[in-house]
Amino acid sequence: MFKKVVWLLLISILTFYSCGQKKEKEKKEQIVTVLVDSVKKKEMKQFLDLSGQVVGREEVKVFSDLPGKVASIKVVEGQYVAKDTVIAYIDRSQVGMDYALAPVRSPISGYILTIYVVQGQLVAAGSVPIASVGNLNNMDVIISVPEKYLKDIKIGQKLYLKVNTYPDLSFEGDIYRKDLSVDPVSRTLTVRGRIYNPQGKLFSGMYGDVSILLRYEPSIIVIPASAIVKLNDENGVYVNENNIAKFRKIKIAFNYKDNVAVSEGLKEGEEIVIFGREFLKDGTPINPVRE
Repeated sequence: MFKKVVWLLLISILTFYSCGQKKEKEKKEQIVTVLVDSVKKKEMKQFLDLSGQVVGREEVKVFSDLPGKVASIKVVEGQYVAKDTVIAYIDRSQVGMDYALAPVRSPISGYILTIYVVQGQLVAAGSVPIASVGNLNNMDVIISVPEKYLKDIKIGQKLYLKVNTYPDLSFEGDIYRKDLSVDPVSRTLTVRGRIYNPQGKLFSGMYGDVSILLRYEPSIIVIPASAIVKLNDENGVYVNENNIAKFRKIKIAFNYKDNVAVSEGLKEGEEIVIFGREFLKDGTPINPVRE
């Protein structure tokens, strides 16, 4: 009888110990390891990234007012010409009739960007351009802005242009003109920005990446987009409070690429979960790993 009692007592102790180990193991398994970071204020910019074509500010195509044959071309591409400089002469002579050569003059001062004809070529009045002339010191970039962004585009906004020819350079400019009608086919609005080109690195016809500055904050809470949690249709983050993940609602001011500017809900120095949020709920114990 005594042996039986001892045996039952031993079984009870072992069962209690086993259950205790299991509960302790389950408790440890509930702790989620996450990556956390301290909240900081810093500069934040929001851009609209599009593409655009570079053209001369005062670029014009020059035509002959009279039909005839190109007798001579008096300029070369890249040459600077003043207004009224002769670009080419047109020979209007026909069989039995001789005419003086007709000059084709530049209507503006600028650089010869392109010559479209060769000597001896027949041209009709106002049909084939003789050349194009433009100002290379100040260039324009033509941008097609999708309709959904029209409310964000304003005259005077800064923009930055990058072209493949100079991948390490950024050309600064600003928007100075926008159309008042949307293209019915592409659903875009044509916007022009001036680009400063004092060293003459940009050429008409180049394509590049354009970033239009939509918003700028010199000092605001900035967090990675990977930290944002959507809970009950509200934006928030998990804040580390004594190694417990606590959901905190936030107000997003704006975002750009992988960063989010927060106007309400967080204070500088607080610690938030930036990776691992998908395994959490409000009140989950966490093992915070810091970068």
